[in-house]
Amino acid sequence: MPIPQIGELLANPQKLTWHILRVIIASLVLSLLAAFFLDQSFSAYFSQPEIRDLYRPTARILTDFGLSEYYFLLAITTWAFAKWVTPKKDFARRWGLNLLVALLVCGAITHIIKFLVGRQRPHKSPDFDPWVFTPFTTHWHWHSFSSGHSQVIFTAATMMSLAFPKWRWLWIFFAISICLTRVIVHDHFFSDTIFGACVGYVGTLMALYLMRAKTRNGLY
Repeated sequence: MPIPQIGELLANPQKLTWHILRVIIASLVLSLLAAFFLDQSFSAYFSQPEIRDLYRPTARILTDFGLSEYYFLLAITTWAFAKWVTPKKDFARRWGLNLLVALLVCGAITHIIKFLVGRQRPHKSPDFDPWVFTPFTTHWHWHSFSSGHSQVIFTAATMMSLAFPKWRWLWIFFAISICLTRVIVHDHFFSDTIFGACVGYVGTLMALYLMRAKTRNGLY
């Protein structure tokens, strides 16, 4: 995830397009490999009583860091504070607005994918079968692919890496950790989190480019 090059990418639409295509293709390949070779075994591993009792309580607490409400609140609060309380903090105002737009864009993409794919969540299958699909359903039990929490946390991690680039690997590590909690609590397969992370990163790039091209509120 070449976060330090985001400014360069946004300034070059052709380079940005190819970068997004590469990330999507790589994520699809990794998701398919995970679906074939890892999804069922990972879910089964974390269902073992001794493993479940060891990791699940902590994972159940940490996984809520992927809830979008926290980051919508952060975006709106940052934007409003920088706009009316400290108006000289123009980067903070634009960052808050860009985070808000990124969450909306990425969230819309995620919900469209969930609706079209209709993958059953692992906890609904007694043997954690990763190949059960009911497309075009609105029931959350069949909204496993892709992971919304993973999308949200990678959207936040990408934006936090722009605000605090020296700590970017901390944000990425934290985001990956939250993605893994989705597997531990059996709300998602491993492949769901891979592509959810992709949506969060790619969708954020798209939102940043949109804000840069269409408004004066881009970060670059």
